[in-house]
Amino acid sequence: MSSPLFWPRAVFGLLFVIITFLTLTPNPVESEPGFALTRWIANYLLGDAKNADKIGHFLAYACLGLTAFWAQLAVLSKRWAVTLALAAYGVLLEGLQGLGGVRSPEVADAVANGLGALAGFAGALVLVRLNKFRAP
Repeated sequence: MSSPLFWPRAVFGLLFVIITFLTLTPNPVESEPGFALTRWIANYLLGDAKNADKIGHFLAYACLGLTAFWAQLAVLSKRWAVTLALAAYGVLLEGLQGLGGVRSPEVADAVANGLGALAGFAGALVLVRLNKFRAP
């Protein structure tokens, strides 16, 4: 536990497991789509609270992308390739949803996953670059 990357990688792993679980388990029938915050964001940005699910997918994968950057994860020695791997994983999970017969995969969810991973990783990169220009 002495590595400075222990906690960032632990957080990434925890988020990865939670997002996988939430993606593959059925939604309760009586629940509204998304959380109150994602419904508000969807209504404000997209004009329809019914798109809260897409906002939730985007935010979940943005958190994964951000923590992947923070944890300095790499695929084939390339840190940016993690976003492609996360996007592919999001597409895979969407496809697996259809196998259970309870939930159906949606292309828009897969797109939101990929864009979220890219936005989280890119946002973290921009923050690091801006921090380099900060006055000492």
